[in-house]
Amino acid sequence: MFELRKYHGDKVMSLTYDDKMQSFSVGIIAPGEYSFGSLKKEIFTVTSGKIGFWTEDEEEWKTCDLGESFSVPEGKNFKLTVIETSSYICFYE
Repeated sequence: MFELRKYHGDKVMSLTYDDKMQSFSVGIIAPGEYSFGSLKKEIFTVTSGKIGFWTEDEEEWKTCDLGESFSVPEGKNFKLTVIETSSYICFYE
């Protein structure tokens, strides 16, 4: 049910919960730029700091501040960038 996931040399960590009825993760991201791919639709909400994001097929980077959300479509590559350590909650659909 719970799984600790580490990415990019432990600079991105998330604790994921999945019980087949709902799936989400809470995470912390150290400063840097990171690439990922989505298996499901992902809806991120920034819970501290600021997260820049780019999604495959988009031309420009966008930024989310505290309390703002963005989504990544299923099956797309995306990048995140942070200037200061930031956190998020992500729901998977």
